[in-house]
Amino acid sequence: MKNETNELIQFKEEQIELIKKQIAPNANNNELKLFLYQAQRTGLDPLTRQIYCIHRGGKMTIQTSIDGFRVIAERSGEYAGQDEPIYTEENGKLISCKITVYKFRGDVRYPASVGVAYFSEYVQQTPIWTKMPRVMLAKVAEALALRKAFPQDLSGLYTSDEIADAPVKDVSPTNNFFKEPEEQMKNLSNIANEELKASAEEQKLKKLKDDLSKMQSKQEIDDYLNKKIKGKSGKESSRREIISLMSEENAKKAMEMIDSTRKDLWIDQEENEIEVGTEIEGEAND
Repeated sequence: MKNETNELIQFKEEQIELIKKQIAPNANNNELKLFLYQAQRTGLDPLTRQIYCIHRGGKMTIQTSIDGFRVIAERSGEYAGQDEPIYTEENGKLISCKITVYKFRGDVRYPASVGVAYFSEYVQQTPIWTKMPRVMLAKVAEALALRKAFPQDLSGLYTSDEIADAPVKDVSPTNNFFKEPEEQMKNLSNIANEELKASAEEQKLKKLKDDLSKMQSKQEIDDYLNKKIKGKSGKESSRREIISLMSEENAKKAMEMIDSTRKDLWIDQEENEIEVGTEIEGEAND
């Protein structure tokens, strides 16, 4: 599953099946398609619960956390932070919370929107709201402000803090996911590891391509490939060894890049030798 800026993430069949069973068990086929589209559009990952769906009164609502809103805003490249929440109280009772969100227009930072949340309209009868009413109300105000500032990215999305009486059992993946987590977590772990490895290899291929474009000789290429690099574990490996540990497909791509660069350098060298030889012959004739 890719998750790059300005690029729709793509779900594999096994991921869709896992989402259908564990994250959106009550969704019909059309609702599942809509949910997956929103996940792709926003770049949020259902398998890490950045986005989820619940059903209330037979209707599906797509929700995310305030962290999901922040991720989307940050990815836009226009998000410029926000003010600290401003609370209004009367006779010791919390009335409202206001938050201002800022954006960049070029190098200019400006207030893009203001979100005002009233306690009486959003308070939920839950332990977390009873224990931390200001924190929870500030999350609502922030969500309101972010949606105003980034309507194209956040329209149709709501945080669970904004919607009262959201059924807990629907917000979370199915109970079986937690009662018998070993196999499910194994699947998630395998998928995550594959994606992390694929992403890391893509970055290595990109860097290899950039580095090779600057090479001036075959010897420089050999020195580059043989140079030892210390990894995060402290172990040193040459770039040749690192390439050999890539997936078969990516290792093949890397070797094709190297061979192509060698070939281009050989052609350039041959052309230079021909040009030099022609110049020398011309000088001799003169």
